[in-house]
Order: sequence, then C-alpha cells, then structure tokens
Amino acid sequence: MVARRVLANALAKKPDGRSRNGGRNGSAPMYSEELAEEICDRLARGESLFAICKDPGMPSEAGVRKWVETRPDFGARYTHAREFGFDSIAEQVMALSDQDFVGPDGFVDNGKVQAARLQTDSRRWFLSKLMPKRYGDKITTEVTGEDGGALITRIELVPVAARPRAMIEHDDSVNGSPVVARAPKGTRKRQKL
Repeated sequence: MVARRVLANALAKKPDGRSRNGGRNGSAPMYSEELAEEICDRLARGESLFAICKDPGMPSEAGVRKWVETRPDFGARYTHAREFGFDSIAEQVMALSDQDFVGPDGFVDNGKVQAARLQTDSRRWFLSKLMPKRYGDKITTEVTGEDGGALITRIELVPVAARPRAMIEHDDSVNGSPVVARAPKGTRKRQKL
C-alpha cells in the first residue's frame, strides 16, 4: 500500500521535480502580478505557453489556463499577449526566410535551406490555423450570371395544358426512332396470331 502511494507520487512529478498540477509540493499555483506579467511578456515575444511553463518557478499550463478563466483581468492581458505573440511569430518567419544560406565553401547549403523551409512552413501553418482571418489563405468564389449580373433574376411558373398520355412521344435511346406511348393497361385489345 505504501509502495503504491510512493509510486503514484513519483509519477505525479515532472522530470524537474515540480508537481504536475503546477504548485510546489502539490499545492495550487499562486497567482501574482509579477508572474502574470512575465508570462504575458514572454507570450508577446512569441514563446509558447508550453516552453514558458517548463521553466523553474513557473506554474503549469493548466494553472495558467485556470487563471485565464477565473481572473478576467489576466484573461484579457493573456489574449492580447497571444495576439502580439502571433505577430512576433510572423516576423520570425520573415527573418528565417531572409537568412543567408551560403556555407563556408561559398556554395548554398541545401540542408540549411530545407531546415529553414520546414521552420517557416510549420510556423505559417500554425498561424493560419490559430488566426485564419489574418494569416490564413483567402479563398473566395464568386459566381455571377451574364454580364456580371445575378444568376437568376426571376422565377416564373407558367401554366401548361395537360396532354393525353397516349399522344406523348419521346425518342427511343436505342435506335433514335420516335415511339408512341402505350395505352394504359387493361384498355388494349388482344391480337390473334
């Protein structure tokens, strides 16, 4: 019984010794303005919440998310910091693509080019999913009618006189010859052979 409890406590700790729920010795993380300000500043510089919360003395991600939900003032600052962080990530994409990829031998290092391409593509994808209106691909489809007008301008029902069924003709799809529709069942005369 005691061994199980020791094992459970060991599994509940992160590799750096901190508790998984964010506080010291399993307690709830303590909110402070200094800690909240540091988190928002680092988010605004483009760091992920995951990377911030891995540092010693920082609360867990779950603790920070709980602060966002329970403290409206911190929630608003967190949201603005995230938006500034996304702008910072967009600037990182530009900086990565503007790097010089010439190696020491004077030739372009294709490995560096591919690594930068992977970094920029993953950041661009990330931005397009989290802020699609600002960083996503804009796809528009415009359907117009004749001379740029509307497709259908008016729908009108027109009365049509009914025709007898026996007089309806249609093309036979096999040989193309016109076929007269047959008379309703029970009204045909039998022919002798």
